[in-house]
Amino acid sequence: MAELFVLVHAPGLGPASWAPVAGELAGAGHEVTVPSLTGFTDAGPPYTRRLVRLACAQIQESAGDRVVLVLHSGAGVFAPHLAEAITARGVAVVFADAALPLPEGPATVVDSAFLPFLRDMASGGMVPPWPQWWPDDVMSGLFPDEVTRRSVAREAHAMPLAFFEEVLPQVPGSWRSCHPAYLRFSEGYQEPAREAASRGWPVRELPGEHLHMLVRPADVATAIIGLAAETAT
Repeated sequence: MAELFVLVHAPGLGPASWAPVAGELAGAGHEVTVPSLTGFTDAGPPYTRRLVRLACAQIQESAGDRVVLVLHSGAGVFAPHLAEAITARGVAVVFADAALPLPEGPATVVDSAFLPFLRDMASGGMVPPWPQWWPDDVMSGLFPDEVTRRSVAREAHAMPLAFFEEVLPQVPGSWRSCHPAYLRFSEGYQEPAREAASRGWPVRELPGEHLHMLVRPADVATAIIGLAAETAT
């Protein structure tokens, strides 16, 4: 089965966060694309609909019999809507240290428990770029070197607080036919990894930090390929 790997970056970052893994996958002979979500908030709400349209417009669906969506961090909550918008013959989803969509009921883009943190740092209705959310010593430990850190930070922009507060559309019924898996990097994502395991999804762990795909791209690429194969069985 020919597969197209689609690496979706966190809304607060950019394609550079997936570039090393994309290189590993391409080097191994796989079709891969990293859609850019840059600018999806520029025209205001509804943000989810625009993010999905922007990402899907960059996916060459004809390149494979199956699309493997790989979603990092906050991109995870958009998985059902991205999967529904893709018309490939089959869609698999790998959550990479990512938030899980709620199976039912209304939910905001960011967990409601995290919204006060964002509201406290917002100014003029805008939340600072993601690399500014945390102390410098915390951020420096996420990157393999300063060059990579600068490359990723250049793509991070301030975002409207309203984006994080937006209520997600209802999860489409087609989500039940998708084939999810979970890849955990950091301690902070133990709970979604446990939830994935409880749902019977394939789960792998590569202990590291939240941007482990920048630190060990070859290992992450291998894990993604393995999980994609597991979801096909």
